[in-house]
Amino acid sequence: MMRGAFACALCAWLSVAQLGCGDTRAKVLSRAQQQTPPSSTPRMDVLLVRSLATCAAGDPCTSSDPTQCYYVTNATGARMTFDPDTVQLLAANDPGVAAASKSVCFNLTLSDAQVATAQNLLKQLHTQVFQLTGGDINLDLHFHDVPTVDAYFTRYPAGLFLPPSALEPAAIRDVNRETDFVFAITGMDDPAAGLTPRIDPCAGTNWIEQGSFGGSTFTWIAATDACAQYDTFLRAWLAQLYFGLRDVTGFGTAVPGSSAACGQGGPDPTRWFPWIGDCTTDPDALTCGDTSCPDDVAFYDHVLTAHWTYGTAFNGNYCGDGRMDFDETGIDSGGHCDLLAP
Repeated sequence: MMRGAFACALCAWLSVAQLGCGDTRAKVLSRAQQQTPPSSTPRMDVLLVRSLATCAAGDPCTSSDPTQCYYVTNATGARMTFDPDTVQLLAANDPGVAAASKSVCFNLTLSDAQVATAQNLLKQLHTQVFQLTGGDINLDLHFHDVPTVDAYFTRYPAGLFLPPSALEPAAIRDVNRETDFVFAITGMDDPAAGLTPRIDPCAGTNWIEQGSFGGSTFTWIAATDACAQYDTFLRAWLAQLYFGLRDVTGFGTAVPGSSAACGQGGPDPTRWFPWIGDCTTDPDALTCGDTSCPDDVAFYDHVLTAHWTYGTAFNGNYCGDGRMDFDETGIDSGGHCDLLAP
């Protein structure tokens, strides 16, 4: 699949959580009985952003349809609306805040309860990935409190996204060359001020060329009811795994079989690794040829049980791949790699 195919899907595939029964887990227990140590113990750094200060700034919204406006809701339910074509979410010290015709600032606060929920979901992810790969992937979770950040969001056609560059000054010290996955978890509102900005979609993932964090892929998730769900975390992690296999490990995701007709992929499904949106085109998926995928989680389970190559030592960080790539000026040096501790 070409990179351009992902551009329109960035973040949007994480905007609404969808629950699934995941009946493929019945297959997992037999694989997990293999008494061999994990082939891969990839490091996953989770940035728990306790307070993120940002400001909505732009022109007033003139649309007669309020749903077309960007808005910040106060404690009474009243909305301050902005023209969606001009609104920006800027760091509080950005001069664009004072220059805007309209602005409001707030601190997205991540509560202890939301932190506990995120940690539990990630521990569930660890357990499920371990089982789905027959004990071959043992995620090494590292949680980091990021106390206060003044940050901006970038805009794209479907909404807002917290880019990795906005968090680098405060959190780059929390990752290293061993980091394979990065998740940043933020709050959804400012309870002290009674303000809730429109966050839609509430999550998204970058591949490395779009913007890495310390040489790894990057996911942002806001702790909204829609995104604080297991399937959101699994979907984001599986997207990062796909990007890491494609862009760092060098595994071919578009090899013979991946684009074959339904049932014609060949006897070895580990020759290709499907994208998270391939449930109706992956030739060995039960939903291949269907018009939609009724159970996303079941497909994600299928990807790991059928397409993961047992014995793969995964590397998701280009600053430790032994070659010069992306923004490096030497082998595993220069560019973002120089931001990491030796």
